Amino acid sequence: MLVSAELGNLSVDELLALSRRILKELKRRGIIRSGNAPAGDYAELPVQRATGGELAPNSQKSWDVKTPEGERLQVKARVVTNPKVRAERQLSAFRSWDFDAALVILFDDDFRVWRATRLPVQLIEQQSTFVEHVRGFRVMVTDALLDQGQDWTKRIRAVTA
Repeated sequence: MLVSAELGNLSVDELLALSRRILKELKRRGIIRSGNAPAGDYAELPVQRATGGELAPNSQKSWDVKTPEGERLQVKARVVTNPKVRAERQLSAFRSWDFDAALVILFDDDFRVWRATRLPVQLIEQQSTFVEHVRGFRVMVTDALLDQGQDWTKRIRAVTA
C-alpha cells in the first residue's frame, strides 16, 4: 500500500493517473457512477497558469478564471476514454452566460491534456440545449465544435508538464 511519503515522491502526472485508476475501481465496485470527479477542479489550475490570471472564489457564479485583461473564462473539463462515445463529450451544465469565453479541456484516460479549446460564449450558447431537469444548458463538445474555437492544447500542456 502507498504511504504518504511515497505519494510525495510522485509527479503531478503520476498522482493524477493513480487517481484515475482509483476512480475506475470505485466505479467497478458501484461506489461512484462517474470517473470524472477531479477533472473540473484540476482543469482550472492550468488555465489560471496559462493566462496568468486569478482563480475565482469558490462561491463565484459563471466564471472560473479572470485573465489580467479582465476576460472571464468558464472552465469545463471531461475525461475522455473513447473519443467516439458521445456521452463522454457532454459538459457539465451551463446555468448562465455571464462569462466571455469557455475553455474546454479534454483529458485522456491518464489525465494528460488531449485537447484544449477556447470557445466564445456566443458559440457555446448557440450550440446548447436547455435541459429542464438540470435547469441548465447542455453542450456536447464535438470535434466540429472544437474546430471552431481557438486551439489552446499546447498552451495548456506547457503548464501541466
